[in-house]
Amino acid sequence: MPTESGSGYNRENRDFPEAIGGIVSVPVRQPLFVRSPARLATGPVHVWRFGAGDELSDAEHAAAAKFLNEPARDAFVAGRSGIRRAAAIYTGLDPSELMVSTSAAGKPYFENADLHFNVSHSGGVVVAAFSGSPVGIDIEVPGRCRDVVEIARRFFHPDEAERCSCEDEFLRLWTAKEAMLKLAGTGLSGGIADARPGVDGRGEVGGRGVWIQRFRVGSCVGAVASFERFEVKGWFQI
Repeated sequence: MPTESGSGYNRENRDFPEAIGGIVSVPVRQPLFVRSPARLATGPVHVWRFGAGDELSDAEHAAAAKFLNEPARDAFVAGRSGIRRAAAIYTGLDPSELMVSTSAAGKPYFENADLHFNVSHSGGVVVAAFSGSPVGIDIEVPGRCRDVVEIARRFFHPDEAERCSCEDEFLRLWTAKEAMLKLAGTGLSGGIADARPGVDGRGEVGGRGVWIQRFRVGSCVGAVASFERFEVKGWFQI
């Protein structure tokens, strides 16, 4: 992947999945590895962790004000602001110029940028995947489900439920399934049982084959999914 000589951002940070403290922090207008969505063609995926920001549209400010739950509001603001700041690096547009809409199923997308993304948050951690083709991402913080075995028996395929003897395995399956459903654009309304991740980095959702990569952000378990064969080529923070 090309780098910007002398920019100080001359390497991919591979500590992100395990040690969040070592991530490079990128200013909005700092040239990065990839300068246009064309460079994020089928194959590479970038995963970002977002901090606080305020690059929201008027409609997004209004939506944020309606949240009664403060952590959920903070995650919404960080996510919407973060995707604008990160996408500005890829596209060269100002964050305020990027127009974000949502599909009928609630999946956000850019109206004026040929760049695919997906956002997830859990336990105060907000991440997004960017790609040149449709992508889904999910993270979950452990300790929120008291009876993972019973949940797996109710909602998973019997073969999958048998593998859920502990929370870690349950979350590995759950995040893969949700990332696949978000990739398909349906979210959980598509039916958690319809997403069938395998143990080999492959899976199927809605009759289509999917590639999956799992990761960790601190204590959170995560997964990225794409209809195309891919590799996460960069882990960044902004």
